[in-house]
Amino acid sequence: MKTFTHRFIARLLVEAETPLFVGSGNASLLTDALVQKDANGLPILPGTALAGVLRHSIEDFINPDDQQSNKVDWNDIFGYQSAESNKGLGSRFKISAGYFVLGNNQVAEALNGEIDDALLSKIANLPTRQHVRITDKGVADTANRGLFDNEVMYKGARFKFEIELKGIAEDDGAWEEIVSAFKSPVFRIGQGTRNGYGKLRVIGLEKRVFNLNEAIDYEDYLLHNASLNILFKSKNQLTEKDDKTDQVFKTPTTHYQLQLTPDRFFIFSEGFGDDEVDNKPITEEVMIYTDSGIKFIEQTLIPASSVKGAISHRVCYHYNKMNEWYADTGKAVLGDENPAVKHFFGSKGDTKGKIVKGQRGNLIFSDLHYTNISNDKILNHVAIDRFTGGAMDGALFSEKVSFMANGKIVFDIYAVTPLDNNMGNADENKEKALEEALKDICKGLLPLGGMTTKGNGMLTGILTKNGNEIYSYT
Repeated sequence: MKTFTHRFIARLLVEAETPLFVGSGNASLLTDALVQKDANGLPILPGTALAGVLRHSIEDFINPDDQQSNKVDWNDIFGYQSAESNKGLGSRFKISAGYFVLGNNQVAEALNGEIDDALLSKIANLPTRQHVRITDKGVADTANRGLFDNEVMYKGARFKFEIELKGIAEDDGAWEEIVSAFKSPVFRIGQGTRNGYGKLRVIGLEKRVFNLNEAIDYEDYLLHNASLNILFKSKNQLTEKDDKTDQVFKTPTTHYQLQLTPDRFFIFSEGFGDDEVDNKPITEEVMIYTDSGIKFIEQTLIPASSVKGAISHRVCYHYNKMNEWYADTGKAVLGDENPAVKHFFGSKGDTKGKIVKGQRGNLIFSDLHYTNISNDKILNHVAIDRFTGGAMDGALFSEKVSFMANGKIVFDIYAVTPLDNNMGNADENKEKALEEALKDICKGLLPLGGMTTKGNGMLTGILTKNGNEIYSYT
């Protein structure tokens, strides 16, 4: 039997770069899905969710050319249970829950701790996202319950958790990969990870390897306190600048970036107005940690789901065109039945009695928040009576639109190729269809957001692929 002489321990402080949605499975009278919270009413990242995402990130997206990773038996580290037999193995890896970090850089580990009432009020009334599924005809899919909403945890929220690996000295390579996996661009936590949620950034890392054969390490390990509020006695505490572990875990991804300049106005609508107009752009508060505590700042939101939907329909168009599947011949393949759409955006599972396995998409988007977007421009509209040439009764309405005087809107899109992908990669037209759709955005041919038929949402710019420019609008 192998003797485990080493204990690898790390504490990570992470910050949400996009809103998070780790669902509780519960609903309320106002919202279809609520965020998971602890006994104090604070959001929490369950250890099971972190462990599951970590394992899938390593096993599904590991680089096949990484010789070090190929030598690691991840079943031996994370454990397994055979479906064909009674054989199994317990995990050597442990992970705590991710606890919400308060303004004093502490976590609430005790019940009824001293938590600011204003903060609790903000968390009790989290932002709510409205979603609607759009058909190939550009209208809401009401027949399949396409309207729903969910809570999200604020962008900027911080969480702290601890991980531990029981092993031997030779496990140091696997340990570095585990730690660095949290920095991978494809590591997302919670639900909606393909719709812009769940991106984390490691902003604090402490780690230490305890060799139990050495008396000092043995004593330090016995005295190690599991409380996340107790100072971690670390021999090699690292800062973000000198931590090189993010160079270990490299996933087989293709990174597309859109650097776009809006042509006048655009609007990603909230769906309702305020005391001035009938419709206005969606804004959302983000959390900012300061020396004096946590503050909230309202920013303009560009939801990734809105951008994703537009790209999905345009990919479908280009793939049908490349294969000469035209609507008038009855060969056009729409929705997630289209091979390119299914490959990049996934497909739903069994919904009509057929044995169909669902598949998540291979494109990862992120929500965007901006402070340099102005939302105070008001446009007035009126419907004209074609017979009289005058205004129709009750047809006067107004809306606020967004405007960016300086700067660019930057979309980062990651195309991942998991090793167990069974949707096929041989068809080069799939990748071409995606790139043509992204080029259409840069050309101003695919407007984004709402009111696009009225001249809003046109953007032009540059498309890069893995840092290399492949299209520029001139």
